[in-house]
Amino acid sequence: MEQDSLFLSYVRYTFKKWLGFQEALHEGMGGIYAKEKELWMGNEIENYFKRYHDVKPEDIEEYLGTMLDNEFDTYFEDGSVQQISRIFCEAYPISLINPDAEIFQEMKMNPVIEASNYNSRANNITQENDEETACKRMEQLKVTETSEDGEWTTVGKKNRNKLP
Repeated sequence: MEQDSLFLSYVRYTFKKWLGFQEALHEGMGGIYAKEKELWMGNEIENYFKRYHDVKPEDIEEYLGTMLDNEFDTYFEDGSVQQISRIFCEAYPISLINPDAEIFQEMKMNPVIEASNYNSRANNITQENDEETACKRMEQLKVTETSEDGEWTTVGKKNRNKLP
């Protein structure tokens, strides 16, 4: 089996660290094949960069947004798609010329731990700290069904200034 490219690994790592996306997956976005769709989406992002030259964040934002819409029935209003798109556009050319660049160090030093890999006490402590941080950040997100037929999931920032 062929090993993933550095960029594809980075894309998948970024998806795993994207709190809004992971929360939406947890809420059922993408259905029973959500994990497969997540892997496919990573491959598609990498292939987009390989097919086209001079890819702009707006291109990735549109492409990623279309995939999220079509495959996951989800729209993000929190600005995270734009942020992820900029990160990918920064990382792709660097991945081709400098695999040891700082942008990839967090991924190499702190890989995302899948549920089946929680074996050591150190991993459990790291997981607990990550979960605390994630919980605090998740409290700032709002996941809502926005259509009458319940087919859309929207992820946005909570507005702390609104009255109940």
